[in-house]
Amino acid sequence: MKLKKYALKIGQLLLVTLWLAQPASAERVTNLYTLSSWVADTSDEQRALVANELLKKLFVKVSGTVAVLEKMPPEDFSKRLINQDQDNETEFLELYSEHPSYELWKELSSAQHLINQFSYTASNEPVTLTNGEVVKGQHLELTFDEDGVKNLLRRLNTQVWDANRPKVLFWVALESRNGRTLITQESNAPLSKVLTDQSEERGLPYQLPDFNIHPATDTLFSDIWGGFSQQIIAASEPYEPDAVAVGKIRASGNSWRVEWRLFTGMGSVWHSATATTLREALQEGVHFTAEELSKRYASQVGQGAGTYQVMVSNVKRVQDYAAISNYLNGLSLASKVRVAQSADQRILFELTLRGGLDQLRANLALDGRLKEESFFGLQQTSSYSQKAVTDQPEKPSTEQADAYFRWQAN
Repeated sequence: MKLKKYALKIGQLLLVTLWLAQPASAERVTNLYTLSSWVADTSDEQRALVANELLKKLFVKVSGTVAVLEKMPPEDFSKRLINQDQDNETEFLELYSEHPSYELWKELSSAQHLINQFSYTASNEPVTLTNGEVVKGQHLELTFDEDGVKNLLRRLNTQVWDANRPKVLFWVALESRNGRTLITQESNAPLSKVLTDQSEERGLPYQLPDFNIHPATDTLFSDIWGGFSQQIIAASEPYEPDAVAVGKIRASGNSWRVEWRLFTGMGSVWHSATATTLREALQEGVHFTAEELSKRYASQVGQGAGTYQVMVSNVKRVQDYAAISNYLNGLSLASKVRVAQSADQRILFELTLRGGLDQLRANLALDGRLKEESFFGLQQTSSYSQKAVTDQPEKPSTEQADAYFRWQAN
């Protein structure tokens, strides 16, 4: 019996390893810094209030974690700042001016300075005013300044997640009083929309199962409900995801019991919760997925931060060098990129990272443009003549590199 369990675990590990070996399918989140909301009018005051609320959502979306909201200024601070006048200015300053985050809080309480552009679209969507009057609303779209948002997040000492993110496939099995079903566009459009809307709000590239690929939904439901990892991963292969989120939701009295499991290719993590509505149960799964993936891919403050030597081979043209430099400089994880040495189609980069090498590897693996290779593989593919290093002092030394990658030119 123990031997069978051991063999099963080996088989699962091999399957996940093969899955990881497939071409990466990460996607770049478009319009990451553009958010929208319904407003009652086009006044500056209304836009300022909405901008402050959308900035909080944007911080969660860009950082990948709701923990960033704990670092925002107190609600009382923001209200006093907005309503500040000569009569209460002294009281306001006495309360907050000595706080170490005073200047930062002032910036966070006025999102207007972070807006690059905005636009309104008239609509018949009803919006309720504070006095209870219902009017036709305006759809306000705000685009925030990317550099300004990232700068504020770093000053808050929180993580930053690049727009290039892993694509997630959601398998959700629902057992309710109406029977059992997999949540897809075809089976339940309203619930699938909750998944897609929440994924977009958290900045997650997503996929839902397609009945055309998997007509035998009863078998898939049983695999998900029984927790059969091999079958789930095998069924996920046609979609070429970077991660697979599996949810089991069942009615429990007047609430819903939900279990989520996220496969990242580096193992899996579990999460369970109780929700009062199906919407909350699905939201819980998306939030869990975003939080876990951001731990792996976002630049974590202080986690392995430092300067590393990274060797890149197969740099054949000037265009390759320019493309690699632009690519590395575009990573939120990298605060500084410098060329230490270059020769023989290889470049030794000195990278100052906000996170560690594991996060760098995870992010580079998403699109596969820089493919990690071993030290020995690098030696075998090198066109070095076997001369002493003293004869070729300009050659970058492979011994001093912390990691090795091969450039995959287009």
